[in-house]
Amino acid sequence: MFDTLPTVKIDCKLVAGSLLFGTGWGIAGFCPGPALVGLGMGLPKALVFVIAMLSGMVLFEIIEHW
Repeated sequence: MFDTLPTVKIDCKLVAGSLLFGTGWGIAGFCPGPALVGLGMGLPKALVFVIAMLSGMVLFEIIEHW
């Protein structure tokens, strides 16, 4: 039934993105889901995190299209 395993290409972009994500998560104390809940609760720290998260997403799109 499961005779093939998925293949994963571990490259510099994957490792760098993982490091950035983990560092941001550790510094802020939020992952994306709970940050949105915190934003709904009016937590200023969550607002900063969500702005930084969205900025990173936009920056990634700009760099990828460039």
